[in-house]
Amino acid sequence: MVTIDEFMPMLNQLYDNGYVLINFKDIISIDKQGKVTFKPVKLPEGKKPLIISQDDVNYYEYMKNSGFADKLVVNKQGDVKNQYTNNGQKKIGDYDMVPIIDTFIKKHPDFSYGGSKGVIAETGYNGVLGYRSSKSQYGDTKKTHREAKKATKVANAMKKEGWQFASHSWGHINMTTASVDDIKKDTALWQKEVQPIVGKTPVLIFPFGADIGSFTNYTNDNAKYTYLKSSGFSIFDNVDASQTSWGQLTNNYYRNARINVDGIRLHETMTGENTVLNDFFNTKDFYHRDK
Repeated sequence: MVTIDEFMPMLNQLYDNGYVLINFKDIISIDKQGKVTFKPVKLPEGKKPLIISQDDVNYYEYMKNSGFADKLVVNKQGDVKNQYTNNGQKKIGDYDMVPIIDTFIKKHPDFSYGGSKGVIAETGYNGVLGYRSSKSQYGDTKKTHREAKKATKVANAMKKEGWQFASHSWGHINMTTASVDDIKKDTALWQKEVQPIVGKTPVLIFPFGADIGSFTNYTNDNAKYTYLKSSGFSIFDNVDASQTSWGQLTNNYYRNARINVDGIRLHETMTGENTVLNDFFNTKDFYHRDK
């Protein structure tokens, strides 16, 4: 977890250090046959591209009354904001990454490449974007249909504002240890309950960062890869905090490593156990040990 008081100075330092937000649509092209090609990004001298992503933007049931936002909403002005409940009072504002970055880019439009914001990875077992829309969990009812409709409105507004969606699996399953059959069942649920809300996406952000292969190229001998590729996924994201960037491009897929920026990583940065974040910002300026 990262607090708002930590995230805001992160953004300011990323901006001051010359980073510019892009998303996968800016650098990867996928044709109708599934062929993957790289697209160059042209930035002003001294600027560096950065893909920022957030997973589990579902506002799970366990988060209720724990200091987290309730959901994402579209306000009267058409902006995407959070609903946050504090001592029984509902507030609308910037209480999570999406609206915080939207507001930041309004003040600093050059922090975004062509309007791109970032990548949002959704599961489905507790619904989408804070709305309890899962029919398999909550029943095929008028309420779940209403929730899905509300979530779709928010997702459409987010895409219009430059956000890209990714699958994070339906049930947050570990794809390293899951069987092919389990992945098939999970993917079918994601396509049935989440995809109609956020739209089709070629991006799969692995839960737990748990990849379906080693660092060597995926091949057609990898049954998990061939199934996921046949299901429309061509961009795969694991977690690797050993280096500032890593990517693997073939004609069939692009694989990218994410750096998990959370309390554990910030603590490791402070102790010197891991220094990968030092290229992005100075953690000592904002890290809160007492959170």
